Amino acid sequence: MPLVAEASSAVVDLPAAPVEEPVVVAPAPMHVAQVEPFVLPAGELAAVAEAAGLQWVNSDAEKIRAVQEAMALEPKPIHVPRERPPAVKLDEGPLVLVETRKDLAQITLPFDLPQTPPEQRLG
Repeated sequence: MPLVAEASSAVVDLPAAPVEEPVVVAPAPMHVAQVEPFVLPAGELAAVAEAAGLQWVNSDAEKIRAVQEAMALEPKPIHVPRERPPAVKLDEGPLVLVETRKDLAQITLPFDLPQTPPEQRLG
């Protein structure tokens, strides 16, 4: 016989615990340093280049800006996926053993030669 537990319908009122308000800390004012734009000392660099026997060449900022704008206005190239080669059909036939090394039993190696005593070698 199965046992069934019955839920109690009695509600117990507990005294509510005081809820503490979260403390909001104002963020400290961050000091943002004013960063000055970097100015390339082209005159000094040209002098250094000339002292080394070189010539300082500088690009025109307006031409650079115009080319960058033209590049930004060009349409993005259309992605054409590559054509996959057809799948290689595997040979389902029997495997064939291929010998890739010589049979060492048929090769005469230097240490296989008969050794002569040292007295006979000096002659």
